[in-house]
Amino acid sequence: MIARITRGGHDITLFGGIKGLVRDGDDLRNELYQERPGSIYIVLSKEQIDGLSAFIKDPFELSMSDYEISYGLHLSIYGEVMTPPPIYIEAVKYAEENGKELRPLDVPEKEYTDFYTKNVKLFDLLRNSLRKRHVTRMEFGDTSPEDFVMRWNATMNRVSGLRKVEEFRLSYIERKIDEYLDTDKEHSVFIITELEFYDPLKDFLEHNAKN
Repeated sequence: MIARITRGGHDITLFGGIKGLVRDGDDLRNELYQERPGSIYIVLSKEQIDGLSAFIKDPFELSMSDYEISYGLHLSIYGEVMTPPPIYIEAVKYAEENGKELRPLDVPEKEYTDFYTKNVKLFDLLRNSLRKRHVTRMEFGDTSPEDFVMRWNATMNRVSGLRKVEEFRLSYIERKIDEYLDTDKEHSVFIITELEFYDPLKDFLEHNAKN
């Protein structure tokens, strides 16, 4: 999904992609090469960007949780699926091949861990574990990959502690976008996000936007 917004002297492209779907990685690569933006912001932490860069240089086997496996199996109904998510791999590849900096928008690892530890209680973890079998066997009634991702996300966020974590991430991401835009001298800005944050970030960017 793509939105184009003018705000504070910047022409902003917001790209919302589905984690895991190869199709969306291809779409992102094409958009980046077509637009060749001045600045690129991405909903990843600095540690995650560095980890993906290391993976590209020297691929290694990745472990996946039962939830991640279930997500990938259902998503594969709609097309080829890969891990790490192609939207992130393609973003890192583009940046390295074109000498561009990827500016991280997501919460740094230590800050994320501290918040998670304080807000995700033992009951949340227990509930999440106990419902695993039920969730992995669920029929989501989805009609498209986008529909599935949003239904999956809503199911995950029924656990209050996990929902708080996602709300914290979104608030942090919005603050970082404002911080970067306030000092960014580039006219064209390209923001890459997972689909789950696309709609709230689109609303956030359109607030006070200038046509």
